[in-house]
Amino acid sequence: MPCQLTLINELKRRNSWINNLLQIRVKILRRAKRRVIFLKNKILNTLMRTTKAETTMNLDNAPIDQGNMVRVRSKKEIRSMLDDYEKYKGCLFIDEMYEYCDGTYTVVKEINYFFDEAKQKLCKCKDTVILEGVTCSGRQRLYPCSCDRNCFFFWHKAWLKKISKY
Repeated sequence: MPCQLTLINELKRRNSWINNLLQIRVKILRRAKRRVIFLKNKILNTLMRTTKAETTMNLDNAPIDQGNMVRVRSKKEIRSMLDDYEKYKGCLFIDEMYEYCDGTYTVVKEINYFFDEAKQKLCKCKDTVILEGVTCSGRQRLYPCSCDRNCFFFWHKAWLKKISKY
């Protein structure tokens, strides 16, 4: 079975002008949403003068590997780790991931490289895993159609706590 990535160039059907317009609208609205979130976080962080969790929270240094059971930290713990862009060491924590906070999951695989479709290049990452059964629902508020790809979320290991088997 050939890789889908090598077959993608064989797709010849062009988008309709309406679909192109919808995609441009989605790109603009996503950028605007990210900027609003950044400004909100910047203002809240300046008013509250919060300290980042990395200095105050005791992060476990227990290694997280494939097959381990982990608990996703609470919303409060994760929010305190994130910067104004809602990222932790470059890893974005999106709104839909909050649904999985405080849940227990199995690590499927550690991610070292991934293909970024927006940049069209292979990217390197570290301390990132995917969890079993934790996938994107495909809900899109900005686009009329839902996505059916069912992509895994990328989880930074700092957002997870290893569950010991006693």
